[in-house]
Amino acid sequence: MENFRNGITPIVRIKNREYMYIKNIIYGYSPELEGLGFEHHDEAPTYREYSRPVEKSEIESAYKVKWNYGIYKGVRVRVSDYQKDTGKIYIMVGDDEQGKALGIEPWIDYNDKNYRYYETYVDVSEVTDIYEQRGPVEDFPFTCPEIVYLKKDGEWILWHEYGALLKDGEWV
Repeated sequence: MENFRNGITPIVRIKNREYMYIKNIIYGYSPELEGLGFEHHDEAPTYREYSRPVEKSEIESAYKVKWNYGIYKGVRVRVSDYQKDTGKIYIMVGDDEQGKALGIEPWIDYNDKNYRYYETYVDVSEVTDIYEQRGPVEDFPFTCPEIVYLKKDGEWILWHEYGALLKDGEWV
């Protein structure tokens, strides 16, 4: 996984598959979706190759990714922008004490009074765990785990594209 999901687009689960959900239409990447009543769009951007309308009653669970977190030197940090080719990942800490303890130089706003951020790229091998914190989507059931790991104890967990068949209890 090179880019982390954000909380803009809801993700829905229907019969052990997860899809992006926008205005009563679900989207996925998996070519096998074409045989399941999805329309293939050759001209569409890669993030919407297969789509079909969906009834709200079909949706078993819906969530948005609230934040992506990692554990760096024992401290929970926000993570983004994993650059697989360089092996670097962007980490962010908003707490002065933690930022200083991690040895990260602060980025200070123009008047040095309002915001102090500690942000930098580090080797992804130094981030032992990476996980999504998920939250409910209004007016939909929320049955998925609140935290789902993408990397645990230094090992990446297999990532499935939208629309791929998942095992029972699998949420990635």
